[in-house]
Amino acid sequence: MKKALPVLALALLLLLLPSRAWAAEDWQNKPIPLDVESGVICVLDGCNMVLSSCDDAAAQKMRGIIREKMYKDGMNKQQVYAYLSSVYGESVLAAPPKKGFDWVAWITPFVAAVGGAVLVYLGLEKWVIPGRAKEGEENGPAPIDSVYAEKLDEELKRYL
Repeated sequence: MKKALPVLALALLLLLLPSRAWAAEDWQNKPIPLDVESGVICVLDGCNMVLSSCDDAAAQKMRGIIREKMYKDGMNKQQVYAYLSSVYGESVLAAPPKKGFDWVAWITPFVAAVGGAVLVYLGLEKWVIPGRAKEGEENGPAPIDSVYAEKLDEELKRYL
């Protein structure tokens, strides 16, 4: 009986270990929220795709890092982004931070496109509108010379 007690204790201990290991790895199977995944660029292998649409080994490694930071270390979305930026640089973020030159560089093309469209519209308006009659002016044809008016009348009488 004395020999069986340590064996039973060891067997009981071995039965409890796997459940503890599964609980420790539970965070590795949790899904990453889509808004977190779509805010990160896969930069590990140079594919530079948004993490939510990338499915290679480097993307899986980045997902593992994000899972660890979110579920094991308890970070929120902004803290995960800050961590990834500190490790991989700001090129890992899908959208630039709303500060400094990055924000200006992000918004400038949109402002330039709208400004260019306004300039084209104003240029076309000045080019096309002068040929049209302004408000208050007559839209009728210009008067013709009396000599040509008589010839026109004769021609119309002859053929009509």
